[in-house]
Amino acid sequence: MTRRPSLITKKTKKIRVNRSESYLINMKYMGDEPIFLGAMTDGEMALAYNWYNAMADRSDIKEYTETWLKNQGRLAELKKFKSVPDEWVNHTCGAIARMISKGYDVPAHSKKFLEETFAYTLTKAKVQSDSAIPKASIQDRMRDKQHDIIGDIEELIDSEQTFSLYDWLKAKQIPAAYCPSIVSYYAPCLEELIEALDGSDPQLKEAYSHMTKTKMKARIMFFSNLIEDAERYGNVTKKTRAPRKPRAISVEKKLKNLKYQKEDSTYKIASVNPEKIIGCQELWTFNTKYKIVTVFRAIDRGGLQIKGTSITNYDEATSISKGTGRKPETVLDKLQKSGKIVLRKLMEELTTDKPLQIRINENTVLMKVV
Repeated sequence: MTRRPSLITKKTKKIRVNRSESYLINMKYMGDEPIFLGAMTDGEMALAYNWYNAMADRSDIKEYTETWLKNQGRLAELKKFKSVPDEWVNHTCGAIARMISKGYDVPAHSKKFLEETFAYTLTKAKVQSDSAIPKASIQDRMRDKQHDIIGDIEELIDSEQTFSLYDWLKAKQIPAAYCPSIVSYYAPCLEELIEALDGSDPQLKEAYSHMTKTKMKARIMFFSNLIEDAERYGNVTKKTRAPRKPRAISVEKKLKNLKYQKEDSTYKIASVNPEKIIGCQELWTFNTKYKIVTVFRAIDRGGLQIKGTSITNYDEATSISKGTGRKPETVLDKLQKSGKIVLRKLMEELTTDKPLQIRINENTVLMKVV
């Protein structure tokens, strides 16, 4: 089974993004959000209060309350609640609202406490005219969109249907800016599963004792592919953004007849901006139809140039094409992630010589310029 080196080879535990040290410590000893079946007792309510008090911050509590109001269709109260200052948001009310939203049968006296306390909380709402209500910031809108995206992904995971996150993100046209948030959200899940499988943490080993090693390995592979798809989609989307209009008209003319493959879903790769080819010292391409990697090296400091559909001003002695064999993904991964030193030896590792692919066509992905 293939594991992600960035998450396994390092023994030191990674710090989660946007999570404080106290949260990580509490998570280790408090565990995941509790689940209750049937009518809840006062003891179970106390257990739930302890968990939400330790694990939920003020923003979480406010979100729990807003979700509860949305589910009950109390939109007028929801609008008023949003103008309540944070210091008046009741933590216990938010915990009860969360449990009701999750369908738990909380005691009647807890529901009464929620309604009475919430009614008092609404009296603290700031009275503002519509013109004085501040608009949501870009950060707030991005945060809300991020929660919606991850919520949709969670629904796909819970449905247990087979899906490709890369294809889903592409179909939904999710901006690349949200991919790091997806990675940071699921990376701790993958790391936790790996530690549970290794058995290095007794508590994690016990928590996942209900899963066989086979199921755990399959789950590790699932989250590994999920994270890799998010990272690859983010890189591809950034590369395929509409290029800025060239300053010089001559550049537009040089690129006018150039045909190339902008992206390939099979190998999850995308072309760089072709404008970068003009004047560069090296160009690496990949023919997706014949699985051929080509490197063009400039003959002088003037760099490579483009004429029609061909690359010009390259050194015939050092520019070569080679087949990638049965595992083109390995070669492409190394090509994308490696620096100049590793790239110098990349062609020496490939043994299948091919005629130099001097023409760029609709099956050619422009992989990298140096």
